[in-house]
Order: sequence, then structure tokens, then C-alpha cells
Amino acid sequence: MSRVWLPLMAALAIAACSTDETDGGTGGGGGATGTSPETPTELKVNVNEIIFNGTTLQVNIDSLDSTPQLVNYERMPSLDTGGYIAFKIQEDALDRLFIALAKESDDGAVRAVTAADGGQFNRYFAGGVYERTGDFLRPTIGTGPGAGQVSYAGSYAAVTNVNVARGGATDVAIATTETGVLVPGQPSRVSGDIFFNVNFLDESINGAIYNRVLIDQSLSLANIVLVRADIAADGTFLGGAEYDDAANTVVGVYGGIFGGVSANSVAGLVNLNEFNDAWENEREHGVFVLTQCGTNNTLPICDAVAPFP
Repeated sequence: MSRVWLPLMAALAIAACSTDETDGGTGGGGGATGTSPETPTELKVNVNEIIFNGTTLQVNIDSLDSTPQLVNYERMPSLDTGGYIAFKIQEDALDRLFIALAKESDDGAVRAVTAADGGQFNRYFAGGVYERTGDFLRPTIGTGPGAGQVSYAGSYAAVTNVNVARGGATDVAIATTETGVLVPGQPSRVSGDIFFNVNFLDESINGAIYNRVLIDQSLSLANIVLVRADIAADGTFLGGAEYDDAANTVVGVYGGIFGGVSANSVAGLVNLNEFNDAWENEREHGVFVLTQCGTNNTLPICDAVAPFP
């Protein structure tokens, strides 16, 4: 396998609570007016602030990406992944190379960004933010067996601390002849599909990430189960991620936020402290922005779920 780099922070403990809504208008992410709940530290990790307006991206991450602290990232269409648009920054051939993947929902209600560098000098930096414009508009809950039960589906993307082999088609680092210990890594990306079942009467969510591929290595990865989590009054959630195995092996956390009319959209992040049980020290920082199955989302998987009452 390609080299992996150790995270700046130790593996994060699983948290089963949702965040509280805070004032300030940036939600830890910027790019929107009004109040948006803060992205929890388990998902922000090394990110201090991100401003994403659907087309441009500014990031403040610890550490060593560029100056000033909130820096403009360059659009990188060749690294777009499953509908998530890519950005990068690298000051020169021997500076860290950061890749970010971002998306805004079709209704403009929610957005999320994940970013990571490929590692250098035995450490890497990564994290992300999610954000909502407007309030949490809970769906009207009808009557009958399916009251309040809806589904969300779409694509998933991630960056990892597994670095891309130099000289490949997606290598965006400046060529260098310096000794290998100085050369920064480029983060490999993950693509996949993600699905949630949500019950707004029970205030709960669960789902899975599947069809996962480590793109730059052409390697299939295990399915990830996103176990049941509570939905807070502000429309946020935070829960545990596990392998789809008999031992229910815990591998990280996921969380997000609902937005739009009748919670039409959901955006969030995934932080995995393991994603291949044959490796050591691998990390994955994922992002999802999805639409509720129904009129606005007619993906084939949505044919298998009941419409909202």
C-alpha cells in the first residue's frame, strides 16, 4: 500500500450526543447568514473555519497550508469526486498539499466541506464543517404506519491520509528532485454511496455507506454502518460508525444537519479512525450532502422506500 501518515490528534472517542445551537452566523463554517449550529469538534478536528459559497472556498486549518490563516483554495476539477467539487492548495513543491471536497444542496439550504493534506514529516492535518442557511423546518408528521419516516440517498466522498503515488494522472504536486523525506503526500480520495433512514417522530437517524472505493488505489473498501443517533432540537445529529461485521467494530463518528423546507436536505461529515482492517493508522474524512427521497430525489434506490405521508 502507499504510505499513510499519523494524525495530528489521537483517535477521537465516540460521542452519542448532538450539538447545541450557538449564535454567531458562521456555524464554524461561514458562508451563510443567520444562525447555524456549530460543527462538533469530533468532525472539525484540525479545521478552525471554512467559508464555502457553492463555488469558491476559503479554509483556516491547523496548520502549515498558507498565509493568511483563512486562505483561498484553488479549484481543481480533475479531482471532482461523485458530484463533490475539489479544491487544493500547495504553496510550493515542498509545502503540504491540501485537497478539499465540497458540495451545496440543490435547494441551497445546507453545505459541507472536508479537507486534508496528504501528510508530511510523519503527520497530517484534516477535518471539515457543515452548515445550514435558515432554521430547522421539521416535516409535517402524518398518520399511519409510516408517519414521520423518510429516507435520504446520494453519493459520498472522502479524503484520506493514504498518499497518492507520485507521477500519476491525478498528481497535482509540483515535480521535485529533492530527497523523499521532504516530499509531501497527496491524499487519496474515496467515493461511494450513502443512505439514511430517518424518523422525525422518533427523532432518530441511521444508515450506511456502501460501494466504497479508494479511487487513487483502485481498491474496494468495506461497508460502513452509521448506527442509530438522536436528532436534536436544532436539526443536528452525531453518532457512531462501525464496520458491517459480526463484532460491530467501532471505527469512527458521523454527524450532520437537516435543512430546507420540510428537511428536504441533509449535509454532514464522517471521521473514520480506521477503514481497512488489514492496515494500520489509516484515516478517512468524508462528506455527504443529500436530498430526501421523493419528488426531488428519484435515484433508483429511492424506488424501494415509501413516499413521505
